[in-house]
Amino acid sequence: MHSLPQRKRIRTVPEGRQPESLTCILTLLGYQNVPYHLRGYADALGAGIEVQENDLILRTSWVKLSRDQRISGHTQAPSHFSPGAGADYYHLGTYKGLLVLPGQADCLPGLSTYPPYQFIGASLDEVMPVGSDLLSKIVRHSFHIGSCLLPWGQSRPAALSPFDKRAAVITATDVVKGIARMTGMDIMPVSGTIGETDTNLVAKAKAAIQAADDYPFVLLHINGADEASHRLSLAEKQSFLRKIDRVLIPRLTDSPHKFTIVSDHSTDPFTGLHDGVFQEAFTGNI
Repeated sequence: MHSLPQRKRIRTVPEGRQPESLTCILTLLGYQNVPYHLRGYADALGAGIEVQENDLILRTSWVKLSRDQRISGHTQAPSHFSPGAGADYYHLGTYKGLLVLPGQADCLPGLSTYPPYQFIGASLDEVMPVGSDLLSKIVRHSFHIGSCLLPWGQSRPAALSPFDKRAAVITATDVVKGIARMTGMDIMPVSGTIGETDTNLVAKAKAAIQAADDYPFVLLHINGADEASHRLSLAEKQSFLRKIDRVLIPRLTDSPHKFTIVSDHSTDPFTGLHDGVFQEAFTGNI
C-alpha cells in the first residue's frame, strides 16, 4: 500500500462519535448526521431479516467468560438459541447474532448497552444492559459456564437518503450489505467470499474490476483485519495485510480504474478496541 502514488489523511469518525464500522463507512461515503441508533437495523437489513417500524433491534456478540465472569474475548455462537417470550434471535455466523424485540423501540432513549470489544476484561455485571429488564433477563438466560450473549448496537428502523452515484457493493458483511440497501446501492454476490481473513481476495478483486466497468462507484469491503484484531492476533492481522498487498493491490493496479484504499477505523490487536479519528488513504491509477 505504501508504494501507491498518493496518500492523505481522512477523518472517518464524526465529532463526538465512537469509531464504529457503520458510522465510519457512512462518513467516508459523504453522509453527515448519521442517526445514532442504526447499527442493529443495518445488520438486520443486510441479513434479510424482516423488522417492523416499532421494533427494537440489537446486534449481539457471544463472549467467553473467565472463572470470575470477566469477558476474555469472543466465542462461537450456538446455532440455536431461544431468548424466551418477547424476543426473536437470529444466528449470523461465528460469534454474531441479532435480537429483535417486537414493539419495544420506545425504550431506546433510556437504554444503555456495552459493545463487548470495548470491554475486554470487564465483569459481566459491568456490561449488563441498563434500561430493559427483558434484555437483562435474556443475557442471564444465555449464560452457560464460560460464555454468554451480550446485546449492543440498539436501533430501530430508519431511512437514509440515496447515495449520489449509481454504485455497486462487494461485501460479505451484514452491516455493509445493510448500508447498501439503505442507500440504494447494488450488492454484487461473489462466491467464496466471507468477512474473515480466509476470504477469497482474488474473486473480490475480479468482481470489483468488472463492476467498475459498469458502475461509476464501487465499494469493495474487506473485513478480515478487523476480525483478527478482535481476536487479539497481531500475527494473523499482519499476515492478512501482507496478503492484501500481495494478492489484491497488484490486481487493482493492473486495472484501468482509479481506486482508493482506506480503513473505516483502526483496531488495536493488543486490546481489540477500535480507535483512530483519522485514517490514511492510498490512491492508485491516477
